[in-house]
Amino acid sequence: MVLVKTYTHPFELPLNQTAVLIIDMQNDFCHPDGFNGSALDLDLSQIRAIIPAIQTLLSWARQTGVKVIFTRESHAPDLGDLSPSKQTRYANAGSPIGQLGKMGRFLVQGEAGTRIIDELQPLPTEWQLDKPAHSCFVQTALDQALQAAQITHLLIAGVTTECCVLATYRHASDLGYYCLLLEDCCAAFTPHDHNATIHILQSEGGVLGWVGHSAQLYQATPVSLA
Repeated sequence: MVLVKTYTHPFELPLNQTAVLIIDMQNDFCHPDGFNGSALDLDLSQIRAIIPAIQTLLSWARQTGVKVIFTRESHAPDLGDLSPSKQTRYANAGSPIGQLGKMGRFLVQGEAGTRIIDELQPLPTEWQLDKPAHSCFVQTALDQALQAAQITHLLIAGVTTECCVLATYRHASDLGYYCLLLEDCCAAFTPHDHNATIHILQSEGGVLGWVGHSAQLYQATPVSLA
């Protein structure tokens, strides 16, 4: 057991019961030729800026033996797992699920756009979890798999802070997991959305959970990160 200093309260971290969740660092969201970068012409600078921090986090996890799980927001090719509500919401936002882009159909399993970016390629032993919702726990086997592995603590990183990261963090907390959001390993398309989410998670004296910086994690569990 190690003790991580965070922005609010200390976070007790049993490494053998901990997993890192890398949320949705996939081409559609993070690559210039992905749907958000090419079809929607969104500014990816905030998203791209956290890649080195997540690379360091992965190095730390692999050296300490902490389980690593990558998630991918994606749907079955026939869109049979796409709810009418989500279909309408994404169409309203100008990003219809299944629309063809430079890297294939947007958020469809098997397309290049749903692959994890090259800079963060998972090891063969690391799980890549396809999820049809913002929370990683909706219509997936993640909760059961974590329980089977006796995982009780989650370190959360990825994109976007206000959407899938926040949805997963809140859902995991309600399921009883101890969650630490690593704010320098998360990003939104705008600093405002990222900072607003971090502010909310630190409100009410820490009742929502823990937020910290990866440097605080590495100080508590020093390994070679060169």
